[in-house]
Amino acid sequence: MVFRQADWVVLAAAFVGLGGLVAISELLRVRGWRPTTTRRFVHLGVGLFVVASPLLFSAAGPVYVLATAFVVINAGARRGSWLPGIHSARADSWGTVAMPLVLLLALATTWSVASDRTYILQGAFLVLGLADPLASWGGEKTGGREWIPGATVLGSGLFFGAAFLLTTGVLLEVGEWSAARAIGAATTVAVVTTAIEALGRHGWDNVFVVLGVILVLVPLHEERVSVVALLGASVVGMGFGALAYTSQGLDSRGAVAGGLFAFSLVGVGGWAWALPGFVFFVLSSALSRLRATFTTGADEEVAPRTLRQVLANGGVAWGLLAAFAVLPGRPLFLEACYLGFLGALAAAAADTWATELGVWGTGQPWSLRTGAPVPAGQSGAVSVGGTAAAAIGAVSVAAAAMLGGGGSVSISGETFLGIVGAGLVGMVTDSLAGAFLQARYRDSATGRVVEQPTAPDAVLLRGWRRIDNDVVNLLGTAAGALAALFVW
Repeated sequence: MVFRQADWVVLAAAFVGLGGLVAISELLRVRGWRPTTTRRFVHLGVGLFVVASPLLFSAAGPVYVLATAFVVINAGARRGSWLPGIHSARADSWGTVAMPLVLLLALATTWSVASDRTYILQGAFLVLGLADPLASWGGEKTGGREWIPGATVLGSGLFFGAAFLLTTGVLLEVGEWSAARAIGAATTVAVVTTAIEALGRHGWDNVFVVLGVILVLVPLHEERVSVVALLGASVVGMGFGALAYTSQGLDSRGAVAGGLFAFSLVGVGGWAWALPGFVFFVLSSALSRLRATFTTGADEEVAPRTLRQVLANGGVAWGLLAAFAVLPGRPLFLEACYLGFLGALAAAAADTWATELGVWGTGQPWSLRTGAPVPAGQSGAVSVGGTAAAAIGAVSVAAAAMLGGGGSVSISGETFLGIVGAGLVGMVTDSLAGAFLQARYRDSATGRVVEQPTAPDAVLLRGWRRIDNDVVNLLGTAAGALAALFVW
């Protein structure tokens, strides 16, 4: 970590200055300012400090120290209910912790990689520091019509406009971007970050807004993709989200997340990444509807998948795609990201196919925990038919990767089998976690053992309260990614 003598002085001054910013917010609160206003005041000040940090420090090292210190300080203050000027307005929010935390990630993918990426760091924190409070203010002032739960039309419109103008200004200031290219990039940034901000809960949009800016601008900066390609991918993403919502494959928040994932696959990854992703989603949705039609009746509606389910099944794969897009492009690293991505999708497909088709098998499922027969579809159980269906699901992802050309990876016969094997490892991990870790409750109304309690007084029988089926799916996809890397 690099420090020069002047950096120590600026570092000390920065601690004092940021502490003074918080102290001013407390004083304003005491004088009658609303906590929501004082919180935005601090948010804006911190954002502008990060924007100025490349001008204040000779290298990124001191900023890492500041960010780490404030992650710890803010986590302690939140836990102890200190500093009501920034915490009382949204007691359930982790935003004060998320902001310095994402600064660590942003530094690692911009300034620390190459000094010519620092403008991306500055643009990301300008959007977070200015557009985010503006959207919050707009939503609060109007209390108006929401386009998805928790996001107002006016608030999102203000965020979009601010993100577009700020990003355009930063890119034109760099001097290496033509006006047309800067406007196209800024439009993409505004679309992506507006969708992310609308989905944000409990302050974690602070993390993902910054990462969204970086995910768009780094590939453009490195000339891995074109502005036209990203604008086209934005249209594809919006179309995919709209189709998923109107067909009731995803609810409104899930559709926005699905559209963002589709944008990432098409615009950042390309055909080799997009085809396995779309194959997984389309076939999984079709199987869910098929199962509902033939096991519960044609008039039985299939519940749309939620944002949480999208992230549980696609979050690991999405994270590997993002790493591929923004980290230095060394060949072995890029191969690892792609194969881990396929392993995660193969695991998600294997679990989905086992669940949706396993109910039609003739063999009785048995619990991995007790060894006793259990009803079809219960978490933590396996069957011969379900395992065969899981293998077919994993094959569908591996075949899509082969048809897509495999990107920088040659999908040989051994690699194909490795992807399928990784999917099965993920499915088994999912089943083991469902059997031994997933929470089970006794429903107070019916007395039945259930995975999702319908009443707050449901009694936990076994497992961990925080581990539900979505967490189990996330563990399974992570295991699939790790298995693919191990085979590779």
